[in-house]
Amino acid sequence: MMLARYILYLFALVFPLVGIAQPKSIIIEVGLLYNSESNRFLENQMIWIEGDQIKAVGQSIKIPPTAQVIKLPAGSISPGLIDAHTHFLTNQKPSENLAIDSWINSPARRVLRGASYAREYLNAGFTAIRDLGNSGHYLDMELASAIRKGYVNGPHMFGSGPIISAMDGQFYQLPYDERNTITQKEYRVVSGVEDAVQAVKEHVNNGVDVIKIVAFGERLGLELEEMKAIVKTAHAHGLKVTAHSTGGESMASAIEAGVDGIEHAYYVNDTLWKKMAAKKIYMVPTDPSFNSIIQTQKSQGQTTHDTVAIRTELGPLRERLLRAKKEKILLVAGSDAYFDLLVSRGDAAKEMLIAYVEEGLTIEESLQTATLNAAKAIGQEGKLGIIKQGVKANLVIFDGNLQKDFRNALFNVYMVIKDGKIVYAKELHASK
Repeated sequence: MMLARYILYLFALVFPLVGIAQPKSIIIEVGLLYNSESNRFLENQMIWIEGDQIKAVGQSIKIPPTAQVIKLPAGSISPGLIDAHTHFLTNQKPSENLAIDSWINSPARRVLRGASYAREYLNAGFTAIRDLGNSGHYLDMELASAIRKGYVNGPHMFGSGPIISAMDGQFYQLPYDERNTITQKEYRVVSGVEDAVQAVKEHVNNGVDVIKIVAFGERLGLELEEMKAIVKTAHAHGLKVTAHSTGGESMASAIEAGVDGIEHAYYVNDTLWKKMAAKKIYMVPTDPSFNSIIQTQKSQGQTTHDTVAIRTELGPLRERLLRAKKEKILLVAGSDAYFDLLVSRGDAAKEMLIAYVEEGLTIEESLQTATLNAAKAIGQEGKLGIIKQGVKANLVIFDGNLQKDFRNALFNVYMVIKDGKIVYAKELHASK
């Protein structure tokens, strides 16, 4: 681990933070502002940023004489985006086994690569992310610390540490003599209630922000009593628990155990929907868009695409997302972007917002999953995901109209502001 820290220090010397002169006051004038609290767009808005905070928001603000004024009358502004399901320390080719990455790459290499993903996310408009494992032994927390200290440029990063799992983890088709070795390297394998409690305490001691469990892996799952012990211990230490679960009995057990969130939730029956709604458990639909399926196929060398088959494949995701909306379940944006595609990791992540619109959410509802809702899920309600007087300025400005031309505007980032500082500017980036 000391090697990873040293490599990050060298990385900071070679790749310093974006060299943008930082004015004390910034006034931003845009044609459209997305208000995540009211879940609607407001026209012709101004935002006054003083230091790291938003000082005022409205249609008419007296401009301080020393302020830098940014005018984008045809542009849009939103709270900085939040991706609540990332894997910065993992990179998988679509045709590879998930285990290969950690098998062939050193911890230092994975952290350095993760730093590049963090920068890509920030440039894409994400000012916060939650990383959910497949990150070795706390490599995510090393990267999160490096971002906080300013060694590398990236979004606010909240990590889970190693996923808590039964002995099989999520690996498949491995040689028998390697299966246990690689699982122990990537997960915190537990056996029994006492060990489950100990695992959570280890995570707390290592400063994690959330506990993630695999309710069911490739062959085995956590026992109900183990999950209950994990949730009880985590809650006692002020941490939320989210569960990887696609559905079925493992999801029923996770819900009974009292988890706060469910990741994926692809196959949910009527009983589970009602239980999730009653217990106010949030859901992170890690759904691909039509375009992201095409991107995946292109990365595998495919030059022709069966569009009818793709839309048929995506149909069930639409049905279950609209059912979750009907049940008033809190929907939280999560990309689960860890595949090696032909686009930046940040742009790949934004496809989730396109997917939600394709599946039937309004543009406003899609943006809310990645702002207000995500902030609630990651324990940052009132701090992130909103544009409001008195909160830190975490914002993304788009060179386009999000309401009328969502995809084009979403992928045309003009500027990103994190804690009041301009950390990405399209014009500066284009000039390099």
